[in-house]
Amino acid sequence: MDEGVAAAGVASWQHSFWRALDAGDVQSAWSQHCGHIYGRRHVAATAPWVTLAEIHDRLNWSQWLSQRIAAGFPLPVSDLPDVNTLLDLARRLGAVLSGRDLRAVLNVLTAQKDYAAALRQTVDALTGLAAELDPPVALSRSLNMALDEEGELLDTATADLARLRQRLRASRGELQRFLQSVLRNPDWQEYWQDQVIVKRNERYVLPLKASHKGRIKAIIHDRSASGETLFVEPLAAVDLNNQLVQDRRAELQEQERILSVLSAAVGEEVPGIVAALRHMGRLDAVRAGLELGDAYGGILPKVGVAAAFDLRALRHPLLCLRHPGQVVGNAVHLGADAHQLVITGPNTGGKTATLKAVGLNHLMAYMGLPVTAEGTLGYFRKCFAVIGDAQDIHTDLSTFSAQVQRLREMLEHADAHSLVLLDELGNGTDPREGGALAQAVAETLLKAGACTLLTSHLEVMKRYALSHEGVALAGMGFDAERLAPTYRLQWGVGGASHGLAIARRVGMPTPLMARAEALYADDREDWERWEAQREGLLRAAQQAMDEAALARNEAAKSARRLEHELEAARQERDKAASVARAEWENILTAARQQVRQTIAALKSGRDTQAASAALQRLEAPFRSKEQRAADSLPAVGAKGLFLPLRQVTQVLRVDPAQQRVQIQMRGKQLWVPAAQFAVDAALQIPKEKGSTQYAAPEDHPWRLDLRGQLREDALAALCRHVDGAVAAGRRQIEILHGKGNGVLAEMVREFAGQDPRVSQWRMARPEHGGGGVSELELR
Repeated sequence: MDEGVAAAGVASWQHSFWRALDAGDVQSAWSQHCGHIYGRRHVAATAPWVTLAEIHDRLNWSQWLSQRIAAGFPLPVSDLPDVNTLLDLARRLGAVLSGRDLRAVLNVLTAQKDYAAALRQTVDALTGLAAELDPPVALSRSLNMALDEEGELLDTATADLARLRQRLRASRGELQRFLQSVLRNPDWQEYWQDQVIVKRNERYVLPLKASHKGRIKAIIHDRSASGETLFVEPLAAVDLNNQLVQDRRAELQEQERILSVLSAAVGEEVPGIVAALRHMGRLDAVRAGLELGDAYGGILPKVGVAAAFDLRALRHPLLCLRHPGQVVGNAVHLGADAHQLVITGPNTGGKTATLKAVGLNHLMAYMGLPVTAEGTLGYFRKCFAVIGDAQDIHTDLSTFSAQVQRLREMLEHADAHSLVLLDELGNGTDPREGGALAQAVAETLLKAGACTLLTSHLEVMKRYALSHEGVALAGMGFDAERLAPTYRLQWGVGGASHGLAIARRVGMPTPLMARAEALYADDREDWERWEAQREGLLRAAQQAMDEAALARNEAAKSARRLEHELEAARQERDKAASVARAEWENILTAARQQVRQTIAALKSGRDTQAASAALQRLEAPFRSKEQRAADSLPAVGAKGLFLPLRQVTQVLRVDPAQQRVQIQMRGKQLWVPAAQFAVDAALQIPKEKGSTQYAAPEDHPWRLDLRGQLREDALAALCRHVDGAVAAGRRQIEILHGKGNGVLAEMVREFAGQDPRVSQWRMARPEHGGGGVSELELR
């Protein structure tokens, strides 16, 4: 991005923000994970300064591709040749690409086909791109038939080329056979320097000793460096060589014609290929971004519409790349209750890293990359950073002068939609003057409503944070016992600089340190002593928070481990079921074969009754327990006697799994054990006296099971069930019809669309039955 700032029209504050946060290092690491040049070009062209809609579109692509990869549908990863220049050339009238160039184009077309096939493996928002990635069929077929892996034309390119090459091979063979006969002529054995045929000036010649010049009639084409060998063409071979040259020229002309035709065909398809390369570049860049995110432990972020952010476990991405699993995360939020955060603390305590982490994670989210933070990032139209030493000897700018110049540019543009990062504001000059300038700048940004994070060692900035509404104070933790920073951001606490303690630790002379500490003790203000005491109390609170966070992390790890174990158990169960099913099918196939053999043997004796009995005996052991139990149950519609009450009734539904049947008794439907119902077709169901009964909603069943019924019977049962539900005052019922061949499901949908009592039909959620259950809303 740095090289193309001027060309891309990037504002100076955008360039400064990009460089101050080392965003180029992230972009470089992203590019290294790309599979081909088109992905790297997309990365180089991806800038964070886009609209919120474009940011959401980039994150959506990352989310869609992440879900595909997690589901086992990755994209192909392979290097591709750079054909942009070749495509530009192919557009020109009369341009001819070489065989190698055409092979490069064919490799791109093959990659298009692979990408399109990968996108069609599952259906989601990216599947529609497959149609735009499909390569032109005719061009792909022509190039495949014409070119080998090295870009050389094959005999299958055209019939004329195959014929010409066959004739060329015949001419070459005839010429070589003649020259071999000359070499083997016993009268001329001593004439030749070696028994080989060589090629000079596109003609086949023989190596004649110079001492035997003139012994045979021949044309001299060349001589060796020593002069002892002459390369001659016997006059008898001239016609054969001429024919070979003519055949070779005809072959070359046909090759040129073929390359010209193929180049023109490529030129006609250039727009589609260019569009496909653009899509392939974006897909590869998104894949590379996800791969890079895995390297630094990133997650896909959520970017809100407001110029505010609320982040947890915030870490610096580049530090996470260099020290995976070791970077301390912090919680940082700004823009809601407070618009400014003043961060204090010791040197090397993590102030600048926290500042950069906020800005860099926003840039990465805007480019569609995973971030090293949880929570919601904000959308800032402008971003400013004054970080680091920008002194310039060539322009006579000191550290302080350069900082003031950048502050002036920032103040001209900052507004309520801006993110401002200021590191060590006011340093490089007299502390009192620098502190006054720093506070004035902070007050101006607070009035403008910009989200501002600033770091400082100045006492005046600590007082400013404590005395102004909308300004928060935080300090980087420091372990006074170990004299080492903890890198923990502690809200509401101004971190002490601990400069003297750090100087003593690095080995400054003891007398000097004693004098410095005495001077500091005389000049130290009361509020700082109180703050140092407060820090020890808050350390214990921070430790408790860390322990709680550790417990939460352990619980989350346990939950993920259990989920993995559950998934493994499911896979084992499915695998065992598949194996059992295969074994059962093999056994059943063998048994049926045995049945057919038994029947054939029995029928040969015309004993059909014995054949039928043998069939039943052989099939009975292979029938499932559920099938045998279902065969023993009465059928739907069967009449019989309910034994406990000795009343005649009829079977409405059958449940083979639980060995029960549903009957109607005194206007109510009851499930009873199948053993309590005795089938007797001769019985007549007595007619009940007419009466009007109303049931409470809880009395009327909310689910109707239609599985196993004929369409007409199921429709009648559905009408009765809706009648009862409406009378009982139910607002919703469920119809269990199963998936099967869809006949009952279609009947339920048609009924729901025609019956005026049904206000809405929908398919149940997966955990409630999915496509096998319909939910009806009643008026």
